[in-house]
Formats: sequence, C-alpha cells, structure tokens
Amino acid sequence: MNLTYLIPMVIAFFSTLIITPVLIKYLVKNKISLQQPRDRDVHTKPIPRLGGVVIFIIFWLAVISYQLFYPEKLHFVNEKILGIDKNLLGVFLGSLILVITGIVDDLKNLNPWVKLFWQAIAAVTVVAFGIKILWLANPVGGTNIIINNWTYFLVPIWIILLVNITNWLDGVDGLASGISFITLIVLMFLALTPFVNQPATALLCAILAGAILGFLPFNFNPAKIFLGDSGSMFLGFMIAIAAIISGGKIATTALVLGVPILDAAWVILRRIFSGKSPMKADKFHLHHRFLQAGFSQKQTVIIFYLISALFGIIALQSGIEGKFTAGLWLLAIMVIMGIALIVMRKKNDI
Repeated sequence: MNLTYLIPMVIAFFSTLIITPVLIKYLVKNKISLQQPRDRDVHTKPIPRLGGVVIFIIFWLAVISYQLFYPEKLHFVNEKILGIDKNLLGVFLGSLILVITGIVDDLKNLNPWVKLFWQAIAAVTVVAFGIKILWLANPVGGTNIIINNWTYFLVPIWIILLVNITNWLDGVDGLASGISFITLIVLMFLALTPFVNQPATALLCAILAGAILGFLPFNFNPAKIFLGDSGSMFLGFMIAIAAIISGGKIATTALVLGVPILDAAWVILRRIFSGKSPMKADKFHLHHRFLQAGFSQKQTVIIFYLISALFGIIALQSGIEGKFTAGLWLLAIMVIMGIALIVMRKKNDI
C-alpha cells in the first residue's frame, strides 16, 4: 500500500480518534441516546449510541475534500451531476438516508419494518444513480453469469442483506466495527491488484477503514460508545457498495463476511420456522452462543476477527473456484462450531 492510500487512512484514523471521546462526553453529559441494557444485550450499564455518526462525518468530509481538490481520484463513471461523479453522488444520498434512519432509530426505536422500508429506499437510490452488477463469476468455472436487468433486483437485495447482517453483528463490543475494518482492508488490497484495478474503490475503502480504526478503541470491550444503528447500517451499506461499484467483488466480500452471513441465514430460518418475525431481535446469533458457552466478549470478538482475516487472506490468494471451495470449508467450520458451542453450553448448565 503506497502513500496515496496510507495518508488518507491515517488522517481519517486520527480524526476519529480525536473526535469520538468528545462525542462520548457530550452524549453522556446530556443523556442523549443512551442504550439501556435489554434482555438481548450483553452490556450492563447505559452506553451512548450514535458513534457511527462520527465515522460517517469523517468519511464524507474526506471524500468531499477529494471531490473538490482531486476529483480524478474518485472517478467511477463518466457521467456527472452538478459536477459530481454520478455513482458517488448516489452512494452519498443512499448513505445519508440510512444514517438519518439510524439516528431516528437510535433516539426513538423505530419499528423494524420501517427501517427495512428506508433501507430499500437507500438501496434503490443507489441503483437509480447507475451502480449495477453486470455479471457474476461462475463458482464452478466456465462462462461468467450475465446479470442484465436482474441487476435492478439483485443490487437492492445485496445492499439490504449486508446492511442487516452488519446491524445484527453489532451485538458484542467491537464486533461489527472490527469485522467491517477487516473486510474493507481486504477489499482495498483486492481493488489494488492489477487484475481488478479499481483505485477509486481502494481509496474509499482506505478512508473508511481508517475512520473505523480510530473508533475501535472506544468500541472494543469494555465499550464506551456503540455504533448504533446509524453506524452499523452505514458500514454494512458501504461494504455492500465497495463490493459492487466499478465491478463485482462479491465473492471476496461474502467469504470475509462468511460467518455473519451464514449466521444470519440460520437465524432467519429459525425465526421463520418458529413462527416468529424474521426481523424480531433475539439472543440466538452465533456471538451470543459463544458468550452462553462461556467465552468472554473479547475472546468471542477475537475469534471472529481471526476467522474473517484468515478467509480474507484466502480470498486474496484464490480464484473464483478457490473461493467456492473455501466457502464450503467455512460452512463446515460453522457446523462444527455450532455443535461444539451447544455441547459447551450444556456442560456449563450442568
């Protein structure tokens, strides 16, 4: 990684590192958006939310600065609106919709279906500004799968999926923010490879990764501030965008986020077959099961970090067939972990 990406990452890191404690002090002093412990929560005292707002502001201030002084660094398409790259403007508007929705939820606790509606609006906004998936690599080799008009359906589904996966992942101190950082670093290195060659995407990933890293010391256990829905949804949205803008990197993203994706699929199916709403929160996510089995928050988070980093490295070193094989191994690991956690929990209950 050269200075083109390291410098904005470092600036974003220190900016978030300096501003976050100021926000914490302000929120606590004025008792704004303090998350009281709930049945499904693992914290035991009120913790301020809205931490993701800092990441959002730092990220977009950096992006706007590049747009003003070095617009060629953030070139995605030739079309411009008011002098701004069309794709980039769509990403800004979509993320703004989500962050405003998240702030309202952090303050007022929105109905999950209302949040889903605005997530869909944000996702459709991105499509309206020209971000598409043109094709997908065939996981078993051979000719690529051409998407054509299916992109108008698949892109919103992909964005909504990652927004909610990241949101649900934010159940243990530092988990969603740390996994998001790892994912963005992997995507940045992938975007810089000669085969992919997406420098503008790499720059977005570098800036956002730096902002997250500056926030992480305050979000890691014991957390002094949470991302809130405003932050977790924003991070999920930006990861989803980074995976498809300028060309698809979906297989790599899915592999790095394989554990939370498979966990989300299992939780949704379990809720549906139990006759419950798939949007109803509970304490049956994989990270909750680690805690129930006797692992600490720090141990749980580090295990998730290691798995994501490992499969991120594998993704960077593998072609599409290798990623498919790695995905099968990840599925097997998830099954083994699930069985082991159930056994450990039963032993703890004896």
